[in-house]
Amino acid sequence: MTFWCRALCLLFFALVCAPLFGSTWYVRPDGGTRYSTNMAAGQCDGTVDAPYPGSGKNRHCAFNDVRFLWQDGSYATGTSFPAYGWIGRGGDTYLIRGSISSGAAYRVGWNNNSNSKDEATGQYWGVAGDPYGSGAPPPPSGTPAQHTRILGENYAACHTPAAKTRLHGGFAVFFVLNMAGASYVDLACLDITDDSNCGRASQTNGCSSSAPLSDYANNGIVWSRASTHDTLTDVHIHGLAGAGMIGPTGDGMVFSYLDLVGNASSGWNADSGNKETGTGSLLVEHYNISWNGCAEEYPIVDAVPYGDCTDDGSGGYGDGFGTATVESHPAWNVVFDQGTVFNNTQDGLDALHIDGEGSSMTVSHTLAYGNMGQQIKVGGASGVITDNQIVANCNALRQAIPGTPHGFNARLSDFCRAADTGVLVNVNDQVPLKFDRNTIYSAGATAIEIECAAGECRSAKIDFRNNIFLGFRNNEANGYALGGRDEYSNPIYIGSATNPFTNPGSLYSNNVTYHANRSWRCPARGESQAVCGDPHLVDESWHNYGYGDMTPAAGARPGGQASSSATPGSSAMPPRHIAFRAFACFCGGVLVIAAWEGIRRLRAG
Repeated sequence: MTFWCRALCLLFFALVCAPLFGSTWYVRPDGGTRYSTNMAAGQCDGTVDAPYPGSGKNRHCAFNDVRFLWQDGSYATGTSFPAYGWIGRGGDTYLIRGSISSGAAYRVGWNNNSNSKDEATGQYWGVAGDPYGSGAPPPPSGTPAQHTRILGENYAACHTPAAKTRLHGGFAVFFVLNMAGASYVDLACLDITDDSNCGRASQTNGCSSSAPLSDYANNGIVWSRASTHDTLTDVHIHGLAGAGMIGPTGDGMVFSYLDLVGNASSGWNADSGNKETGTGSLLVEHYNISWNGCAEEYPIVDAVPYGDCTDDGSGGYGDGFGTATVESHPAWNVVFDQGTVFNNTQDGLDALHIDGEGSSMTVSHTLAYGNMGQQIKVGGASGVITDNQIVANCNALRQAIPGTPHGFNARLSDFCRAADTGVLVNVNDQVPLKFDRNTIYSAGATAIEIECAAGECRSAKIDFRNNIFLGFRNNEANGYALGGRDEYSNPIYIGSATNPFTNPGSLYSNNVTYHANRSWRCPARGESQAVCGDPHLVDESWHNYGYGDMTPAAGARPGGQASSSATPGSSAMPPRHIAFRAFACFCGGVLVIAAWEGIRRLRAG
């Protein structure tokens, strides 16, 4: 092939085979109002990353309000474009300039508590007559080759809180962002909140949902099982009057560096109340789910700004993550990896109700502590719990925790709910349970409770190896206000007549047990290569709140204890998710094939 033929082939490939990129729309604080057929005096078309020049109409410049991405400022009933509905199309990029460090913040919802009109500007925001439905509507779905992207300014490097772009919902919006049914959409570098300290979960400072409305948002993001192949990267959701996120998800979901902190009802309530649960795959990695069930201060005064906490005994909820009691068909396969879940006013990660043939729940490399119920729960689905550090100090929020508002826990009462168990797992005859390489500290009645999902588990299999159990006395010094039983914790309780550890195919070995209840025998029945003594960890003291260093002391090698491949809760990056894309072209009878890697992450580093 001649030089010119090769050159033409390469040019043909570049022009024809390369993916087409959508439009980019810009929002920045120094932009202008949106021009449309409804708003002929609008200043900017949103297509150029530039400020409004100061005069003129329909100039090539950015919008000055994030709501201009889905509204033009004219009267909207929520049904027609351009008054309502996202500008652009699937595969476009929406870049929102400004960050917390620069002082930028964008309101979502009405500007006042009585109607959708802003009397100062004459513009309309949200849906007329419906403050609750005036959050951002679902964005246009992208495609596998070209995702729609909604990005904060610093999306390429956005791990720090101040780098994120703030969206704050107000005047009773049910959601800030609605992702129900949106697919192939990437959200990155966003701080989602409301500017209020009221709550909707029986808080003393309750939000008014009728006239006059309080200036709050119920939930951060809404999902549905029709939401597929979306990503969240560097998203901090906090201080909402209800849940940080609500609703289940569909297939191909990847959430990285996600925070769900200080939301008054729950962190992520995956039960949207429509008798649907999730399906497909969900990966949540590098996450922080904490202090849910408590209202976040606004403005922030205290170092740990979460107070007015409620639990199920005072009309609240409080799960860090919880799901609907509905079987998944097709299966829902959920993974929580490399994160922390702590100080939620009910359970930490509650997957007890993920069920349905082929469904699974995996919790790995996670630090779980201080949740008022169980730290981790896995139900009828296949369970994998590996490489975690767990402190079953369910009385943590009973304590006077430094930095919290005075009386933050005054209305909490249901400490150590559900039988004072640290971890609860259901096993069944169809799928095995894997519980390996975990370290658990417990002063509760039971560290690990194993129940049968159905029947007596006569053929259920458990892989239970290389775990460390440290027991502490169940007494007042260790957090039990009424004195407890002053006995060491029981390592494992089996709630069935059949002991699944002795079933053919189960693996039960190389576990370290130290300071167990006097009724416990080490080695246990069916256990091999057990270590019945001190595991020699750095900090073997009990913490009524928080946790200590649970790694092996220098030079310590407790017999039979396999070292974990990763430190729970660490920030070590897993392999990036790579999508290989290939395009083929014919040029002069020659097949030209090119392939490259598409990184699903939106951040650099």
